[in-house]
Amino acid sequence: MITLLTVACCWPKAAAKEKLVITDTKGRKHTPFDSKKNTATVFVFLLRDCPISNVYAPELTRIHKEYYNKGISFFLVHPDKDTDIKSANLHAKEYKLSPPVVLDHGHKLTRLAEAKVTPEAAVFNSKGLLVYRGRIDNLYAGFGKKRFKPTKRDLRDTLDALLDGKLLTKQTTKAVGCYIDFSNDNKKEQ
Repeated sequence: MITLLTVACCWPKAAAKEKLVITDTKGRKHTPFDSKKNTATVFVFLLRDCPISNVYAPELTRIHKEYYNKGISFFLVHPDKDTDIKSANLHAKEYKLSPPVVLDHGHKLTRLAEAKVTPEAAVFNSKGLLVYRGRIDNLYAGFGKKRFKPTKRDLRDTLDALLDGKLLTKQTTKAVGCYIDFSNDNKKEQ
């Protein structure tokens, strides 16, 4: 079970005042914070060349398939500016990733979720409040420190709590993975 924190000072009060519309790599438009459709929205940030991101591909597909029909929107987000639509789609096909894939070259979603590494998950509730950011599970205790299997399933626990109607506040765990490159961001985008 997740330990809930009551600190909410540094997280956005709401995900977006205006209606957020994103387009996936197949050209489909999505409104992830449409509370009429979604109990929660999950963004998982990944990189094509991050070995830890790629290890999680089967689990990400399992989570997507398990929670999709329960009102959980799920998106894979590529924040790397060198990833184009073709390479993102090839990566999804190669690793059998089923969630919609979104490119985030301007880091709008990445900054909204405060993501720093890949893979890292961000969960927003139906009101667009960020309630979880961090690891998918604790398979990795650190770089080069992989467990045989995870003992904590943080992302699943968060989603189950939301589906059970529990009120969640800021929760973070430390994600282990590859750092997202913010070095070329235009100051206007920050």
